[in-house]
Amino acid sequence: MKSFLCVLSCLCTSLLQAQSGVEYVISFPNRSHHEAEVQVTFSDVPTEVLEVQMSRSSPGRYALHEFAKNVYHLRATDGRGHGLTPTRPNPHQWNISGHDGTVQVHYTIFGDRADGTYLAVDNTHAHINMPATFMWAHGLQNRPITITFELPQPEWKVATQLIATGTANKFEAPNLDYFMDSPTELSAFDSYTWRVRSGDAEPQFTLAIHHQGTDAEARVYAQLCSLVVEEEKGVYGELAPFDHGRYTFITDYLPYVNGDGMEHRNSTICISRRALADQAVRNLGTIAHEFFHS
Repeated sequence: MKSFLCVLSCLCTSLLQAQSGVEYVISFPNRSHHEAEVQVTFSDVPTEVLEVQMSRSSPGRYALHEFAKNVYHLRATDGRGHGLTPTRPNPHQWNISGHDGTVQVHYTIFGDRADGTYLAVDNTHAHINMPATFMWAHGLQNRPITITFELPQPEWKVATQLIATGTANKFEAPNLDYFMDSPTELSAFDSYTWRVRSGDAEPQFTLAIHHQGTDAEARVYAQLCSLVVEEEKGVYGELAPFDHGRYTFITDYLPYVNGDGMEHRNSTICISRRALADQAVRNLGTIAHEFFHS
């Protein structure tokens, strides 16, 4: 009987979590004007007033950035599509009442800075830092999250440490902390993978390169990155225990980005205006620096 009750309790918990996940959808119908459209659905809202907020800072950045400044055209509905009227207690928060247990928030967000902190949207890519892009709700931070990326071009792909669901362009995170620490690149990037033995593990590394160079330049750069991983493993004698056995390098080497590097739990962002044709080794320095943090 005790075993049966334990199984029943676990089943009920799983069903509750499945009902209570936070769902995001992001699309780019006006990407030429650096805009993204975000829809987020909060289900089983336990409070009369749902407090929805844009982050004010970002992982690894020790400063306020006030990401709400790029949000506009916000509207909210309940589960039946009836309009709700948010109030604004401060510049970065929206309070939403009168709902039926479900709140769906739609908003437009502007982004034109590709670095390790902000959002950049244009006709070539969407370079997404999660805190700069997605609202979240107080009290629901521990709920599982799913996100669907509606890609505007068939050749665009998704580079991220988020967990694939088996549905095209749909990913998940166990909670808000992991979600906010998962930068994502959407573009027609080049992709290279390799594995490295570390004890009993053999994690997979992925290098996503969004650049304007040749395939040959990208292949050589991927080989250099794999050598960096091997050398830095040698410093410690082992690799970190990456979640799900994966680590992702997200790189943008383009003339219209802002040079930067920022490490994350199972990925890193490395950005430079230097082309691989003649500056690959200098770019590799940022790869080495950020990966060392792991």
